[in-house]
Amino acid sequence: MIKKVLFKWIVFCVFTVCVSSCVERTEFDPDAYVRPLEIVKLSENNYQYISYLKLSQSNFYPCNGYVYISDGEAVVFDSPIDETSASQLIHFLQNELKVELKGVIVNHFHADAAGGLEAFAKANIPSYASSITAQILHNDAVEITYPFETKQELKVGSTVVENTYFGPAHTQDNIVSYIPDEHLLYGGCMIKSLYAGKGNLEDAYVQQWPETVGKIKEAYPEVQVVIPGHGGKGDARLLDYTIELFSDDTTDYSHNLE
Repeated sequence: MIKKVLFKWIVFCVFTVCVSSCVERTEFDPDAYVRPLEIVKLSENNYQYISYLKLSQSNFYPCNGYVYISDGEAVVFDSPIDETSASQLIHFLQNELKVELKGVIVNHFHADAAGGLEAFAKANIPSYASSITAQILHNDAVEITYPFETKQELKVGSTVVENTYFGPAHTQDNIVSYIPDEHLLYGGCMIKSLYAGKGNLEDAYVQQWPETVGKIKEAYPEVQVVIPGHGGKGDARLLDYTIELFSDDTTDYSHNLE
């Protein structure tokens, strides 16, 4: 008898938790077909977040983003893939970490870098990107606050972040961001994680890709941490791997040079 009562009580508790989790939703809870935003603390000043691009009803592709904090100020590298995830990240930084958001840096125009920009605009958080990215997004009614041609420096607390356009690779407009104080490079989708494939080449300039990454490697010989757009972070070997991956490509991509 006691066992039966205990079993019924356990079932009731489990049911109550399940019902509560279904009913007590917040504005940031994803629907049944959306993966939630993940935020990983790397150190006191460094956070990596992962948002998920929906490829099919049951298939999600993890997309990296990065947050750097210095003296109470923060900058986000790439927007989460949609406005809801971006709002959640902004809420976490402003209300949980209590930092001032100085801006969001957009690596290139694809959704895994710029998909949630409207949330930053609504929160009056400035955006930074190459002038090419700004023009492409402008055509889609999305505005970049501070576009640049070749190089741009952004002050975050006591630290300077360098945004630089080295040339086409994954896309025509892709940039990289470097934090000298951390010896850290945010490469976005231009840089591949170790043993990754070539990925989405729809807008790629594959024949220029190794040359562009070679320029990055030459510009930052002291880099120690490299964060790619997808997959695990690493060191300068990610640059070497990316160069090698695309150096043997003989496919004709001349249509991308128009």
